Order: sequence, then structure tokens, then C-alpha cells
Amino acid sequence: MTRVLITGADTKLGVAVNDHFTARGAVTAAPPADTDHADRAAVRDAVRRAVERMGGIDVLVVAHGLPHVAAFTEQSMAEFWKHVDTTLTGSFLYAQAAAEHMRDNGTGGRIVLTTSRWHVGGAKLSAVATAAGGIVALTKTLTRDFGAFGIGVNAVAIGNVDSEWSVCDLEGATPPLDRIGSVDQVAGVIGLLSRPELKAAVGQIVNADGGQSRNRV
Repeated sequence: MTRVLITGADTKLGVAVNDHFTARGAVTAAPPADTDHADRAAVRDAVRRAVERMGGIDVLVVAHGLPHVAAFTEQSMAEFWKHVDTTLTGSFLYAQAAAEHMRDNGTGGRIVLTTSRWHVGGAKLSAVATAAGGIVALTKTLTRDFGAFGIGVNAVAIGNVDSEWSVCDLEGATPPLDRIGSVDQVAGVIGLLSRPELKAAVGQIVNADGGQSRNRV
């Protein structure tokens, strides 16, 4: 039975991911709602408790980030760093804690981070782009740190999807798919990337944005 830790149970994506895994017989756990995702001690305690509850961890899905849209000249450093710390630092801390359990228990596992397709930058998205770009780099780096222990790390870059992140998308822009995607569709992509038989498919950034992105990461 697959054991999955999912952050962001209070977000549309987090709910969809949890439903995806439980529908397939997985055991899931989530950090307490009041967890400070940027606090190392709090994150490690949340991961430890989840591992104890499930009897181990096979998959980590980080989906707790929320967007921050603000004009560059009107944005305070406190607002900027709050978003970067919650999303980027949080991704680092959860991945670090989960990967240690996977490595030390000799089980290996899969880690799927989530980020925004706006790692390429966009108007009023300086904080979003900074955090998202960091997650792209982190994904590729973690694969090199933990790949030898059977831990595969990938990320999903989300855009043009009916979620809290839709405020980042260009108003009126229609993706080539000609319709807005759903969090259930993104959850399916995350579920696929979580499958251990993918093995060598690691260190990848998969765009789930209806074909809008044309970048190579």
C-alpha cells in the first residue's frame, strides 16, 4: 500500500491530489493546518508524525503554496519573502525531511514538487517567479543528491488551471488546449510522476498548462 504525505490539504490542488491517491487505495497524511511551512523544526515534526502514522513514506507531494500577485514597486520585502519562504523554503524543508526517511529506511520513494508556470517571469509576479524558478533548480539538484538512494524527484509547473493560481494567468488568454484545465487533471499528472516504475524519469519539470508554455526547463 502506497503511503503519501501531501502538503496543502486546504488548497484546491491538495484536495484533488488527496482524492486521487485515496481513490487508488493509498494511505495519505497531511501536516497540521497550522504548520509553519518555512520553519525547519515544524516541518520535520510534521513529517515525523506523518511517517509514524502511516508506518513509513513512499511519496511526498508538496502542494501548499499560494500565489502572491503585487506590483513590483508596491511590494514590501516582508510580502516578498513570505511567499518565497512558504513556497521555496517550504519545498526544500519537506523534501529534505522526507528524503532522509526514504534514504535511511532504505525504501527509496518519489517526491513531486509543484510550482507555477510563471518561473519564466510575468508582470506583478516577482515573488512567484523567484520562488518558482528556485523550485525548478531545486528539483534538478535534489535528483543528484538523492537519486543514488532510489529517490526520484520531479516537479509540475501549473498554469491555466482552475485553482487559486489562476490569478497569475494572463486575463483572456486561452491555452492551445482551448479550455482551462482542472486540478483533477493536475493530480493525475502528479500521480503518474509518483509511480516508482518510472525510475529514470527524474529531475523533470512537467508543464500542466494546456500547452501554453513553450519553454524548455
